Amino acid sequence: KTKDITISCLFNNAGYIKTGFFAETQVEAQMANHNCNATAVLQITHHYVRLMQEKKIKGCVTFTSSPAGFMPCPFSVMYGSTKTYLTLFAMSLAPEIRSDGIDVCVVHPSPVASRFYEKTHSLDALIFFKNTATGPESIANALFATIGRSVVRDQGYYPTAVKVLLKIIDINFLADIISMTASSLGDFKNMKKESQIAQTKAK
Repeated sequence: KTKDITISCLFNNAGYIKTGFFAETQVEAQMANHNCNATAVLQITHHYVRLMQEKKIKGCVTFTSSPAGFMPCPFSVMYGSTKTYLTLFAMSLAPEIRSDGIDVCVVHPSPVASRFYEKTHSLDALIFFKNTATGPESIANALFATIGRSVVRDQGYYPTAVKVLLKIIDINFLADIISMTASSLGDFKNMKKESQIAQTKAK
């Protein structure tokens, strides 16, 4: 559908979150989440970057990642891991195609007011993020202000707060702490109850 169109700007913005315990969510649902957040990005980017190089078109490729990829994301395993992938993918691709006149930029937005929170569990963190969300135009403004100037852009309070935390606490130590304490969280206990009720009804 884009054969007759000259593409010089590619925006990889699609993505969604699937909450719940990883092993209790159907693998098909996990793969669908992975395919949208990561696999499709790889395929689309590969296709259009090759075309831009072949036709010597200067432009940009952008990615919407998330601070969720900076640290462990229990209850949304696939979301956090695919966002980690997106950030490193963008940072690794940037030096390969910069000399072709193609700029790469990945943005780590703070919470955005959108349909992102629909069909998610009522997690305390998500409720907080939803209450502090800003309009999607804030991400677009940050992205356009950064393309060609920097590969990575942190937008708003959330990525900054997480990076400050990781300057203070080593990520390996933080992973151990989260692993040992997650089961004591209200979100964990509530989801366990929901899971047990669902399993009982299924029998």
